[in-house]
Amino acid sequence: MSYYLIPALAKLRSEVNARFPNRDKSSDGWIGDTSHAARKSSHNPDWEHGGAVRAIDIDVDDRDPNRDLRLQVIEAAKGDPRVWYIISNGIIWSRTYGWKARRYTGANPHTKHVHISAVEDQRQWTNTSTWLDPEQPKWRWNPDVTSDLDEIQKQFQIQAGVREGTRKRFHGVARIQWAFGLPQDGWVGPKTLAAWKEFEASLPAEKKSGRASTPDPLSLKARGIGKWFKGPEAS
Repeated sequence: MSYYLIPALAKLRSEVNARFPNRDKSSDGWIGDTSHAARKSSHNPDWEHGGAVRAIDIDVDDRDPNRDLRLQVIEAAKGDPRVWYIISNGIIWSRTYGWKARRYTGANPHTKHVHISAVEDQRQWTNTSTWLDPEQPKWRWNPDVTSDLDEIQKQFQIQAGVREGTRKRFHGVARIQWAFGLPQDGWVGPKTLAAWKEFEASLPAEKKSGRASTPDPLSLKARGIGKWFKGPEAS
């Protein structure tokens, strides 16, 4: 008997691949490894139901400076009748808690991908209706919009006693990190700050943002992300 990814999640994967044809897939996955096999996991085949696997990991490196795969997949999966829970970047959303963003305390924070586990209702496993909105415009950074992901991360910093402003996450930072060849976690950390400062220092006076030390919303807006941070050519 062989295992298989349930059609509902296979459909999601095919839609993501079509929308992001040049995306990195190194963090993709669906069938559990030996560590998964040693514990209960929706990545493991359900042999009572023909070897069905009802979990998938989708790499968030979309290699597209104008869109954000992570946010598009999370928004598509939240509330969908086929989904039980979603984990990404240390945050979990689940049907059990009304899709409220909560801190995920598991060993793997799933920073490089979006993990989606399907419900146990077999009737949803073969539901291959469209996941991604075909009319959804390209995602672009909007300084006036704060997502629940941003808010929950801010609360975690406060709970952990981290001084506000020590680490910040802003839409668009991941694109800067991409352009600089850094890990794309969306957080303003030491390496991102150093790369940003070096970049700002290299610009002529008329092109400087005036906020050389921190790539925050004001400096990102001043730089014009789509114009200045297009990232490397997709291979």
